[in-house]
Amino acid sequence: PAPVDIPSSAPDEVFNAIDKVLQRTREIWNSQDFGNLKEVWDADDPEPWYVPEEIEQPFFSWAQLERYWNPGRKVLKGFRWDYDELRVKMLCDDLALAIFNHYYEIQLIFGPPEPTAGFDRVLTLFRKTDEGWRHSLYAQCPLGPEAYVRAMRKTLVRPDFEEFTETLK
Repeated sequence: PAPVDIPSSAPDEVFNAIDKVLQRTREIWNSQDFGNLKEVWDADDPEPWYVPEEIEQPFFSWAQLERYWNPGRKVLKGFRWDYDELRVKMLCDDLALAIFNHYYEIQLIFGPPEPTAGFDRVLTLFRKTDEGWRHSLYAQCPLGPEAYVRAMRKTLVRPDFEEFTETLK
């Protein structure tokens, strides 16, 4: 089914500010300077939560996050990050919950030589700080196997398929 168009309930000012943080997040990921991601996080939060899909245990500290962002050796040839379908919900004046689709393309230095790609839903908690809205929690929420395969199969349909089927009538 088509995505449900549920508008964000947050004021436009908050939505736009959080969208700007995600735009900056994309710039940082795509620059390959992953250590700079801390600038889009609430650096004063003593317990940042980060739940990556590819790692079994979530991260609950800056030390863990900083090791993840800067593992000490180069492991990626390249990584590209993007997002869409952002929705934002206010929880109180200085907390907002955001959900969006997250897309990535990745190529490892070690392992298979081919690049791969994928997507998840992401649930993020943003806190308003003196510097503006910042991540406090980031959780990737992958689809279950059957739903993921269905979604991937949809991406394989070429854009002209509907036009092709019209010619068959």
